[in-house]
Amino acid sequence: MEKIERNRTEIQKETELICPGALKAILFDMDNTLFDFVAAKLGACREILSFIGREKGDIAEEPSELFRYFLRGVYGFEDYENIRDYMQERNIFTAQDYRKCCEIYEREKLQNLELYPAVTDTLDKLKELGLKLVIITDADSHHALARLTRVRLLNYFDLLVAADMTGTKKPDPAHFLFALKAFRIKPEETLVVGDSIKRDMAPARKLGLKTAYASYGDWRPGEETDQCFDFRLNTFSDLLEISGF
Repeated sequence: MEKIERNRTEIQKETELICPGALKAILFDMDNTLFDFVAAKLGACREILSFIGREKGDIAEEPSELFRYFLRGVYGFEDYENIRDYMQERNIFTAQDYRKCCEIYEREKLQNLELYPAVTDTLDKLKELGLKLVIITDADSHHALARLTRVRLLNYFDLLVAADMTGTKKPDPAHFLFALKAFRIKPEETLVVGDSIKRDMAPARKLGLKTAYASYGDWRPGEETDQCFDFRLNTFSDLLEISGF
C-alpha cells in the first residue's frame, strides 16, 4: 500500500509540469503501448512451430527461437523473410509450407492481440477532454488498421501516421512532424506516449514534445537513462493523471 501511495504521489508531482488546457493532442505508439504485441508475436511463432512439427516431425524449440529471427535486424520486424531464414537454416523449407507459415503468422498475430488493462476506459475519458488522439507507428498502414480494428480502437483516433505514409521509421522525426502539421499544433501542446526510449521518447524530446514512457510495455532491457522522459507510466490509466482528468 505504501508503494502504491508513493507512486501516486510521484505521478501527481510530475503532472504539475502540464498546465490544465495546455495539452491539445496525444500521439500514441501502438505496439506494446496499447496492447502486448510481443506476446501476440510469440503466440504466432508457437502456432508456426506447431504446424511445422506436424508436417516435418517434432520441432523441439520454444517460440522464442523463431521470434529471435525477427529481432536480428537483417529484415524488418514484420518481414516474412525471417520465417524463411528460420526454415532454411533447419533444412525444412518448402515453398508450400513457407506460404502456410506466413498465413499462420498473420492470422495468429491478430488473434492473440490483447489490450492492456483500462485502455478503452482511459481513451474514453481522454476523448471527453477534447484531445486529438493520434497513432504514430512503424507498422505500415494496412497492418496498423488491421490491429486497431481487431482490438476495436480504430474509432478512437483522429489520425494514423504509419511508416508507408512518411517513408521512414522512428526515431526519424517525420512521424511526429506529420502529426503536428496535420493539426497545426505546437510541440509543447503535444504529449507522446510510447514504450521505447530510443524510438519514441528521445526523438520526441528533441522536438520539444512532452513525453510519457510506457514502462509497462517496454521489453527492451537497458534503454532507460536519467532524464530521458517527462513522465513514467506504470499503467496505461496513469495518463489520466497527466492529462488533468
